[in-house]
Parts: sequence; structure tokens; C-alpha cells
Amino acid sequence: MSRLQQATSTKRQSSTIREILIGIVTDVIVDDTHEFVTDIPFEDIGESFGKTIENIGSAKIRPAGDSVSSDDELRFIPPFDYTNLELPIIGETVELVNLPNGTTTYRRMANHKLNIGNAILEVDSALNPYKDTNKEQDYSTTSQTGTPTAEAGESEIVENKYFEETKINPLKFYEGDKVIQSRFGQSIRFSGYNNIDNVLAPTIIIRNRQGDKSLDELKISEPTFEDIIDDGSVIVLASGEHLLEFTPGTVDTPLETEPIYAEEPELKGTDQTLINSGRIILSSKDSEMLFYSKGNYSFISDGKLTIDNGLDGADMDFNGDVLITTNDNDFKILGGVGEIYLNTDINGDTPTGKPDPTTGQPSLRKEPLVRGQVLVELMEELIDTINAQIFSTPAGPTAMGPNNRSDFNSIKSKLNDFLSTLNYTE
Repeated sequence: MSRLQQATSTKRQSSTIREILIGIVTDVIVDDTHEFVTDIPFEDIGESFGKTIENIGSAKIRPAGDSVSSDDELRFIPPFDYTNLELPIIGETVELVNLPNGTTTYRRMANHKLNIGNAILEVDSALNPYKDTNKEQDYSTTSQTGTPTAEAGESEIVENKYFEETKINPLKFYEGDKVIQSRFGQSIRFSGYNNIDNVLAPTIIIRNRQGDKSLDELKISEPTFEDIIDDGSVIVLASGEHLLEFTPGTVDTPLETEPIYAEEPELKGTDQTLINSGRIILSSKDSEMLFYSKGNYSFISDGKLTIDNGLDGADMDFNGDVLITTNDNDFKILGGVGEIYLNTDINGDTPTGKPDPTTGQPSLRKEPLVRGQVLVELMEELIDTINAQIFSTPAGPTAMGPNNRSDFNSIKSKLNDFLSTLNYTE
């Protein structure tokens, strides 16, 4: 064996049996209100111009086996990686990592108890080296908010002021998965063999919260899969044979509206993206919002469709028939004092290009719609006038009205047939 091989073998053995140093967290600096995040004095005028914010994220840690040091003697240790930071909670065990430059850092040691990790309760009381003695010691502890909690000579229980233990179930895995899980039920899964046929179907599942149903039904630490319907906000980037087990609505209140014209989507077999959440907000704050679809697109809802376009009009171009069905409900077009044009534009141009019947030239007239009630009233006046007319003759005036007055009155009785029973205008 060459010296290089011997050195490599020795290095592998030493790294394999490397001793892991651990400690227990007694305090965490989470923001700049912590007493350890001090002001930086401005040398010339003696005023503060900043904070030592590089200490945020650091944790006060009692090394395992240290039953002598008081809490004041413990120091704050920075995290191993600020760019991939996983904050511990008070009472949790962390690994102490010594860097080549002599700096000691920490990183969290997670386990299957995602939420509480390996934390112990009342950590300060459990680890207080003076709890069984009457020695007067300057032993003051701080909480997660940085507020002193004990006077000299006594130790108050160090606890998380707002963090509460919650049951969070770990995820089941597919072979070859890369999974990131937080203590609060969020997760990101990168998987490939995630289908009953065990064929490659690259998929990413992002989940914000474990669903209430699984929290109620599962035992502590019992693994589970993501549930697109029951979990909180979920984004799935799927491909191939990965099946999206999705139905619209929630577990308790499924969508009631049945699609009439929309086609049910295939839930596997292609690249597809699914976003499912209690509320979805899309906002384009200073420019366009565009929606492209090579195929059909549909809106299906149990609620109302509203479009408020406050500062400009709307242009719609349909290259096919347009069908609007109100299912026995009213249909209203409110133009205010604006004009409404049907098959003509503001200049009188029509899509048919039919000539003016009087001049034979292309029609540039806007033909107003007839108001039915006004037409009926005018026709009634016309018939009454006809029935009341008197003609002057050499023999004198005639009798009032024509001989076929009854025919005119019969026509008058039918004038309301002009009026539509379903369609109205101003």
C-alpha cells in the first residue's frame, strides 16, 4: 500500500470515528431586541448607529458533561450555516462543530419528532449545577426573548415563551427521494419513482401545512404522504405517471358545481402543475398579466364571477360561437348613458356591408332600436285618430270615423303583441 493510500485510509477511519460534540440549548437570539444584541457606539459623538446583528441566530449552549459552569459562564455560539439556517429551540440538543479557524459553531440534530425534536422540558432546572446546593451564585438566565428571568443565587426554569409542542407526522419516502421537512409541517419533496408502476416520473411537492384530517387520525410519529386536498397550501410539479390525487373543494365541502362544457383534466401522463390552497391571490403590480393556453381553459366555481376593470375598457375577440346561458336568471347589460351597438359600430359600419336601401350606397347609418312601449302608445294614438277623423264634402261633414272602425279597434287590442316578455331596453 502506498503512502497516499495509507494516508487516505487513515483519514477515512479517523473521519468515521470522529467524536461528535453536543450541547443543550438554553437560549436563542431570534431578533435585535435580545439583550446580547448590543448597540455599536459611534466613536466621535458617542451615539448608537447600529446593532451587532451578526449575533442573531446564535444560541447559548451548555456542552454535554458540563455540570459546573453557571449560565452566565456559557457563551453564545453562531450557527454553522447562516444561508441554510435551522434554528433550535430551548432544550434541544445540537451538534457543536469546530471549524479549522478555531471557531465553534452549532447545527441542529433533527429526528423523527419533527416539531419538538430532541428537546427536554425545563432544561435549565435539569442542568442547573447548583440546584441542590445553597451556594450564593450569580446565576441569571434568559428566555427566548432575552429577558433576565432570575436573580443572583437562584435559577428560574428556562422555557420557550410561545413555542408549543405540536404533533407533526414525518413523511413516508419513495426510493431515492430527497426530502426537506420542518418542525411545523412544511415539506419539499423531490422524487422520481412515486407511482404504482415504479417508472421514472420526476415530481416536486411543496406543502405548507399538514392537514387536519391526518393530524386527527394518525398516531404520534406515524409516517404519512402529502394529501393535496386535506393539507394546507400545496404546489405539485408533476410529470409522467405520477397521479395527482385531486378533487376540487375540501374534504368536508366538495365543489358542488358540475362542469357542463369543461372537460375533466387527466391527472397523470404529462407535465403538469397543480396549486391548491384555501385562497389564491395573483398580482401583477406594475405591468401586464398574461394567460396563455394551447388548449381550452375553464372557470368552474360555486361562487360569483366578477370582473372590475376600473380604468379602461375591454376588447374581446371570439373566433367561434358565443353562448351565454343564464338558466332562467336575468341577463343585464348596463351602459349608463353610453350607447350600445348591435352589429354596427359607432360610425355605422356593419359586418354585412348591406347597401342603404334608399341610395344603394354602403350604409353608414346607425339604425336605432325601436322602443316597444312607445311604439304601442303611438300606434294607439294613430288608431284613435283614424277612428275620430271627419271628412268635409260638398254635402257637408261626414260622420265621425270610418265604417270599419271595429277593424281598427281589433288591431288596437293586439298592439301589446309588439312587446317582448323577456327582453327590455331603455
